[in-house]
Amino acid sequence: MTATGRDGNAIGDPESHGAELGRLYAELTQVAVRATKLLEVTAALSQASSVEEVSGVVLERGLAVVEASRGLLICTENDRVEVLGWRGFSPRIADVIRTYGRAADLAIMEAMRTGAPIWLESLDEYRERYPWASAQTLPLAEGDAALCVMPLIHADETVGGLAPSFTQDRAFGATDRAFTLLLAQATAAALHRAWSYDAERQKRRDAELLSRAREEVLGIVAHDLRNPLNLIGGITQLLLEEDLAAARRMPLLGIMTRAVRQMNRLIGDLLDTVRLQAGRLSLDLEDVLVDEIVRQARDAFRPTALARQIRLETVAPDTATVVHADPLRVAQIVGNLVGNALKFTPEQGRVLLRAATQAEQVVFQIVDSGPGIPPAQMEHLFDKFWQARQGDRRGVGLGLAIAKGLVEAHGGTMSVESTVGTGSTFSFTLPAATVTLPASASGQP
Repeated sequence: MTATGRDGNAIGDPESHGAELGRLYAELTQVAVRATKLLEVTAALSQASSVEEVSGVVLERGLAVVEASRGLLICTENDRVEVLGWRGFSPRIADVIRTYGRAADLAIMEAMRTGAPIWLESLDEYRERYPWASAQTLPLAEGDAALCVMPLIHADETVGGLAPSFTQDRAFGATDRAFTLLLAQATAAALHRAWSYDAERQKRRDAELLSRAREEVLGIVAHDLRNPLNLIGGITQLLLEEDLAAARRMPLLGIMTRAVRQMNRLIGDLLDTVRLQAGRLSLDLEDVLVDEIVRQARDAFRPTALARQIRLETVAPDTATVVHADPLRVAQIVGNLVGNALKFTPEQGRVLLRAATQAEQVVFQIVDSGPGIPPAQMEHLFDKFWQARQGDRRGVGLGLAIAKGLVEAHGGTMSVESTVGTGSTFSFTLPAATVTLPASASGQP
């Protein structure tokens, strides 16, 4: 009688032993191939110098190591959750995570809270364990059936989560779990290292920006503040003369006052430039009536327009439209643009300031009938310390750069259109407020 093994094959049967050895050899070969791929991915992660590069390696090559069809990678910083990238999922998964954050009833959030991997081997298991996510068709994509979620832990700190998904029900064996855990460990280390690189690069960029800003400011201080300062010094010496006629004193004091005002304006512009360049500009936001902004600009610049014989017109929205902005900074933006328009528009010309609502923002436009801007100069308009007319001492080339920076600090945009010989239109947007004040609040009749 021949003894048999558990599989019913005869013990010592060469044919059955050959089949078993063949199966084992195929499994070992597959494991060796996956190990080689994992080693290559780990090497690529060790060379990644940014969070974006880490995300690309994991989603493009790491998913292949664990034989996943789709994947999601997120990171955490303090209480904030950020989606670094996904492959195969609908963009809606990113919207849900950004909206609900850690409160979302998702497997990846649970894994990060507990610090333990989650293995869901079938769609039924997923639906039973995460009914809210299942109702949202999240995080599995259409056609997926299994999911595993890895918390990304580095130095006992959870830095994110990785969620590979699969198109078929899957029994996660020891090999599958080992490769997935190894990928998660390599990803966590790479993310931590990339954050350090990014933070160091940002520090260097900030230092370079501050250094460049200091050099520019010192250059302007040395050149453009010297003239009014010398003028004030000269006038002071004249005023100290005892035999100076009284009739000459008042004109000299007027010149000195204008020089001081010019210096204050220049210093303010320089400080704003440094703050904008260093990202340290603060805004005091409140709800501001648009027609009040337009009215104040009209009243402030009417004397200048009359003196230059320029027709200054304003148009504001009919309704009491409101923007959410810093009123002093908005006045500075409008002042720079209207002041420029009046400066370059010839006598008998026209400058129009108008504002109108557009979707969830308010569009301001300053239209002039000046000489227009040649195309070659358009790309330099918002550069700091740039002037179209070399030697033009009516400014130092900061007004437009500051105005654009202030608009962008509010979340708006600035643009310009111009035709040589016809005029220019400078436009900028500000976010509309969610409330509308009554018309009587504007103080207008």
